Amino acid sequence: MAAPGHPLHWLDLRAPGAILLSRPEHPPLPHPDRVPPPLDRPGHGSRRLPDFQPGGCCPRHCSGRPTGIQWTEILRPIRSRKRRRSVFAQSQITRRRFIKDAALELGVCWAGPGLFSLLAASPSRAGEIPKKWDHESDVVVVGSGPTGLSAAIAAAENGASVLVLEQGQEVGGCGVIAAGILNLQGGTRIQTINKIEDSPELLYRRMADYKERTNRRDDPALLRAFCEANPGTLDWLEERGVRFLETLMTWPGSGQPTAFHYIWWGQEGPGAPAAKIADGFASGAGLIKPLEAYARKKGVRILTEHKMTHIIREDRLCGKVLGVEVWASGRCLAIGARKAVILATGGWKGNRFLRQLFDSRLTEDLPASGEPFVDPDGSGILAGLEVGAAMKSDMTVDIALFRRKFGTKHYNFPLYSPYGAPGLPIAGPRVADVIFVNKSGRRFVNEEDVPSFGTYSFFDAALSQEDHVLWAIFDQAAAAKNKWNPTPPHTEEGCAFSASSWDRLAGLIGLPAQALQEEIQRYNSFVEAGFDPDFGRPKTLLPSKIETPPFHAVWISLFVHDTCGGLAVNAKGQVLDIYGKIIPGLYAGGETAGGLGVAGLPRAIITGRLAGQQAGSGLPI
Repeated sequence: MAAPGHPLHWLDLRAPGAILLSRPEHPPLPHPDRVPPPLDRPGHGSRRLPDFQPGGCCPRHCSGRPTGIQWTEILRPIRSRKRRRSVFAQSQITRRRFIKDAALELGVCWAGPGLFSLLAASPSRAGEIPKKWDHESDVVVVGSGPTGLSAAIAAAENGASVLVLEQGQEVGGCGVIAAGILNLQGGTRIQTINKIEDSPELLYRRMADYKERTNRRDDPALLRAFCEANPGTLDWLEERGVRFLETLMTWPGSGQPTAFHYIWWGQEGPGAPAAKIADGFASGAGLIKPLEAYARKKGVRILTEHKMTHIIREDRLCGKVLGVEVWASGRCLAIGARKAVILATGGWKGNRFLRQLFDSRLTEDLPASGEPFVDPDGSGILAGLEVGAAMKSDMTVDIALFRRKFGTKHYNFPLYSPYGAPGLPIAGPRVADVIFVNKSGRRFVNEEDVPSFGTYSFFDAALSQEDHVLWAIFDQAAAAKNKWNPTPPHTEEGCAFSASSWDRLAGLIGLPAQALQEEIQRYNSFVEAGFDPDFGRPKTLLPSKIETPPFHAVWISLFVHDTCGGLAVNAKGQVLDIYGKIIPGLYAGGETAGGLGVAGLPRAIITGRLAGQQAGSGLPI
């Protein structure tokens, strides 16, 4: 055994071909936060670890035996690419190579520019190959949103039997509550009808332009594949039952004013529609429901309330992916995939730990858009990392990362929804009639509704405020002008208050009354002068004083909307490991995959299709 103080003093080499570890002070954390011990601290014998919590293992593996394990344990010999052998069987070995291989067996956490991997050390038997599969299919798709359904259809059309696993009670994920606007470009049929000249090459040039902040970090191969597939995606969807209006949504200032296609649906879906159109609604349900029906017609099986917990691979960090472990109806199931597993579980915006690795401002208190209808916990990404996948980042633009709502703590639900209130539509030119104040009762930002103010955005300013206490303040004149009704069910309980005086309003929302009154008086003086020396609010947004009672305050909620990054994939959706090698039989798409800084439904549909086509065909890698 190495002498105390030596970097490898905690490695006991008494057993040939084995590594025995003894680290009592820093036992691994419960999954998924487990990391290997540092190599610079002494050990003093073995001790038991805490029991694993849900998500680390399951009763199938743990029942009938202690869930704690000894920190002193014999690791499996490390497998080389050619044959299984111990590190000690190598004729020549360096200390650097030895530590590297040992760390891979333990699980490592490494970060670098745009790429990192968390090889979480799972419980010893999690993800093991079962003696018998509970279900088996050629392709197993995890997730039934737009990515999962597109992948399932593409795989089935390529001759594969397909099983879709959905952790929620309903099919559709975030897609079914989407607003029903599809940003497709490159020369779609509807662009042509509207006399808009475009092509995949022109689209690629626009998106690859170095001046385009959103996509400047995109993987060129992924971006090229995305652009080539854009125009044909509209036809692909229409052939499978999705209906579109032949007019385009006008979105001035979006940078893409001729690309937004309305998805038609005959009734309001569970998410707030973008608009009421042509005896129907622009709704994400108009995408999900036809795709679900078409998938079932093609023989795709869909199991709801089946949550994947682990990926099953031939060996934890090498070999082909064979299937997944799933938790359903109080028991653990093993589901085999003869050809491939496709991860379509969405992003990690609801995983408070993972998202703070990316941006420390994404604190525990910030809700994720779509909650509680969906649970974007990053489970697919975590499962991929456990079996050796790398993670890759993409865009970092605040307008994609965050969203805000007024008078509600839930994002994008319609009136009378059981999931939350819609809130007040304070956006665009309507912000001229409000001011935003913080916990101190003071303004903290220019209220203009723009993506950024040059070096910072509204969200930069808002996230820096104490306890994220933010209120929009306006008077009855503004409420009448904009038809804002700050009462339930338009707003949620505790998110909107009204009072006949500033003192009473301040008391209701817990702000210092004097500070709030002073701020209102100061703002009204800016209106008189036509100039805002504090934050540079434009004169056009200083139309009238805030002075007509009753006075209103609505809560400003900040939402984590899109986490930028996911599993590293190639242009066919095949997941890559930390060495850039393909993990056989594992695919990812949509927000589960990184490297493509395109938010929304097109990314989900196109990357799902590409992954499904490759996985279903069973072509050699």
